[in-house]
Amino acid sequence: MKKRSLRAILASGFIVFTAGTIGPVSINFAYSQEKVITIAVPFGPKSSVPDPRARQNGWLSNKAGVSETLVGLDYQMKMFPRLAESYRNISPTQWEFTLRENVKFHDGSLLTSEQVKDSFQKLNDKDHAAYNPRLIKLLNIKKITIKDERTFVFETNEPNSAFIWSLTEPTASVIKEGTEKLPIIGTGPFVFVSAEAEKNYHTKAFADYWGGKPKLDGIIMDAISDASVAALALQAGDVDLVTNYSEPDFAALEKSNQGQRFDGATTRLFFYQVRTADGPLANKELRQALSLGLDRGLIVEAALAGVGGDPAHSIFPVTMKSWVNKAIEAPYDVKKALEILDNAGLKDTNDDGIREIDGENIVLKLRSYEGRPALKPTLEVTQALLSKLGLQVEISMGEYQANNDALKLGEIQMHLQAWGTAPQGDPDYFPSTLLDSKAGYNFSGYNNPKLDVLLEKGRGEFDPVKRKVIYDEIQEIIAEDLPLIPVFHKTQVSVGNGKVKGYRIHPAETYLASPELDIEG
Repeated sequence: MKKRSLRAILASGFIVFTAGTIGPVSINFAYSQEKVITIAVPFGPKSSVPDPRARQNGWLSNKAGVSETLVGLDYQMKMFPRLAESYRNISPTQWEFTLRENVKFHDGSLLTSEQVKDSFQKLNDKDHAAYNPRLIKLLNIKKITIKDERTFVFETNEPNSAFIWSLTEPTASVIKEGTEKLPIIGTGPFVFVSAEAEKNYHTKAFADYWGGKPKLDGIIMDAISDASVAALALQAGDVDLVTNYSEPDFAALEKSNQGQRFDGATTRLFFYQVRTADGPLANKELRQALSLGLDRGLIVEAALAGVGGDPAHSIFPVTMKSWVNKAIEAPYDVKKALEILDNAGLKDTNDDGIREIDGENIVLKLRSYEGRPALKPTLEVTQALLSKLGLQVEISMGEYQANNDALKLGEIQMHLQAWGTAPQGDPDYFPSTLLDSKAGYNFSGYNNPKLDVLLEKGRGEFDPVKRKVIYDEIQEIIAEDLPLIPVFHKTQVSVGNGKVKGYRIHPAETYLASPELDIEG
């Protein structure tokens, strides 16, 4: 076995963990003599018992192999039956599911229709740890009718062509009520053992997994938000795999042909959410000039060292090629940007080098957050580029939710973020979550009745050809109004210690631990 850090040693050899939140029951797992992989991830659990159905907890538990959904996404972003054996659309608002036979929860009990119904009903319970208003809106379930032990029907309040895709959302996992001994009871290849908020997540293998016994005995997810620190942890032998490696460091490894390197295109988009409801960027012409002033190719080279992405013209990447509106372009054109500003009357009238709006200098406050190494350099390059347009740009890093709150209050004008635009493989999620006038994440204050109608129409249309026309128009509105300014589509780069086996980067970035994941030695 490889050399372990003090943290890993303390987690080995039948050390007893007694976290107060899960009761006095001891959880024993011997890592010293078993195959355990330690993986550095940019974000950790939000609590010591992170229910996979709440917030974005499902992303981590799905990656760790603890929780599973009824429907999954393969590496071509196509749906496949997961916990479900089959499913079919029996009416515009009804979907019938049949569960796989002999699927066991981690406590040994069998997965049944009743357990599925109970798990999904907890999403609506404000007093339960699984409460998830965002997922409730995505699914819009009216009722769940049980036909027999393995067959049930979802009925939605309205026709929703994205419903089946939304079930691939990691928080739509099927979870049984936890106990003191097993606080999170899922069906995946690994059993939840313990977690420390924002720090780590431990699992052990589930021998009775329906997809076959895992090759590993356990997984440790270590939250290391700084990519350079994660790289040092890999060099020191503290971790076996860094999932989000620093792009410049990856480029150096690639140049010298060193390291166990992995790369793969994803649906992740780096973009600015723009405050359109008030402040200087309520001016549409100014937003258009900003977009024209961004040299996206330069940003990719500077922030990603040329190895981690492609300039974004629209919100969808090549991994979603069937939904990309290829007619949309986001060129770099400083001359045109300056013309737009001049024609809009946004000029420097007092010769201080800063353009003005309503007699005051245009000051734009931009903010981003730690956790993804490309965010800060993207912010810095943006500042330099926009200054060429005669704009005063102030940049800073903050906490993600605090940034959202500041954007909503108009305290900042742009929030640089990195989202998977289609983690469920469907085009509805991203625009509906961020731009619908009633969306919980619409911190722009953007309100476009035409877009709202199109989003509703897109959810209600089941013909993929007709849906394509709708989402092409949605992309055109976004490109014209720019409540979101796309910057680049991200390619994930990861580095292992040379012993990692069975690892692939999934385009949705929500899958990692499979029964085939392994490590030598």
